[in-house]
Amino acid sequence: MTRWLDSLRSRSRRWKIAAVVAGVTATASVGAVLLTALLPSESTPVTIAQQDPREGGTKVLASLPFEDAWDRIEASNRPFVAAVAGDSTGNAPGEWVDLAFRQLAVSTDRPLTIHFWNPDIEEYDIVAEANSDARNAPLIVWNGSASGRTAAYSLEHIDALFPKQPDVMILNHGLNNVRNPATVGAEFSAFVSAVEDRWTANVGYAVVLENPRFDKWEAAFQDVVANIEAWAKPLSNVLVIDVHNAYLDDEDVSSLLFDDHLHPNSEGSSVTARTVLDAISAAVA
Repeated sequence: MTRWLDSLRSRSRRWKIAAVVAGVTATASVGAVLLTALLPSESTPVTIAQQDPREGGTKVLASLPFEDAWDRIEASNRPFVAAVAGDSTGNAPGEWVDLAFRQLAVSTDRPLTIHFWNPDIEEYDIVAEANSDARNAPLIVWNGSASGRTAAYSLEHIDALFPKQPDVMILNHGLNNVRNPATVGAEFSAFVSAVEDRWTANVGYAVVLENPRFDKWEAAFQDVVANIEAWAKPLSNVLVIDVHNAYLDDEDVSSLLFDDHLHPNSEGSSVTARTVLDAISAAVA
């Protein structure tokens, strides 16, 4: 068994999510590959959003506001495709990506297919399906989340991670940029520019400000969050989803994390999923 699959199963047992992961099928492969993140040498020009004139920008670029791209989900006769570039906070069944899109599938009456990325073999090897008797066209999720990685990894493996054109792309990176917080903006810019180059149709972008961490990297992660906010601030078409403060607003934030003071437990994953869906609902209202 791969280390990734063993870890996934271990966490699934700890979280008691048997009901959530019902219907998940897995194929295990042997072997592991040691990967190193590809750090961009410089920031690629961002081509993803209308620059906000209030921040000194005037150039209007091609991409849709996130809410306009998300409106495609209202076309019940066409599939809606979402992609997630992220890390270990959303890479496994029972975590926020799985929870949020299962709920969304029910609310939109769409059958759901979620593909889970396995970085050990650099392939999608788990497929979760739900709501199979729904009447509308499918909701398809390419969950490219990979434990311990940054957006540089998503850029390095972009062809395999995102084999189909998504309607929306959600960036859920940052927790692993703590060794060099200043790199996060350049990584996001390089990744999204590559997505723009890959497809001609417009993609809607959202970025998640991830849950706080209370380990030795707590202060460094605060710098990461500040850098992500600075990156997103002039990009008026990018939806910012503030999971970070949703956790801090909880009266007992420590109860939302495992003992490593970093990874959301089942309750924390539910908070993240709810915050993501609430932010999207508010944006499209």
